[in-house]
Amino acid sequence: MGNEKSIEAFIRAVGKAEAKRIALDEWDASARPAQLPPEGDWRVWLFMGGRGAGKTRAGAEWVRSRIAQGARRIALIAPALNDAREVMIDGESGLAGLGPEDERPSYETSRRRLVWPCGAVAYVFSAEDRDSLRGPQFDTAWADEFAAWPDPQGVLDTLRPALRLGDDPRLMVTTTPRPIPALKRLIAADGTVMTH
Repeated sequence: MGNEKSIEAFIRAVGKAEAKRIALDEWDASARPAQLPPEGDWRVWLFMGGRGAGKTRAGAEWVRSRIAQGARRIALIAPALNDAREVMIDGESGLAGLGPEDERPSYETSRRRLVWPCGAVAYVFSAEDRDSLRGPQFDTAWADEFAAWPDPQGVLDTLRPALRLGDDPRLMVTTTPRPIPALKRLIAADGTVMTH
């Protein structure tokens, strides 16, 4: 409780914009190099690692930084809807717990979406239902545990045309490595960069 009050006092003292910048800078300073977006011109960032590698935190922080840069329509794709809610959103390193309290998203269960006070919206999808990705469009997408999806190549092929908004649409894929053909193709694809 005392820590929350000191955080609130800090935000009041420096202002919301500065507190937001400091929070993002703190992540940049404390993250391992593999957890930070690679430099350069890429379309897909593939972050592979085992349990405890920090994939979820890296994905959530990347989405948060994309929103700070102006992203407004985000796709969150998990192996199943429950995985998206329990790991990507409400998990210990999930989106709902990052950033200043008044800038955190709220989850609209009936619409399966996260809404940030700034107007950004993240729509939740299950890799079990790739056709749900037909129609919507995004400027940012985070695909979690890609190698555990039932049809990873099919879902990725459905997602790619939807990732078309803005000047720089990008996809982050976080996954535990498995020797599957779809992951091998993703690693070899033009525009993919990898950290592990």
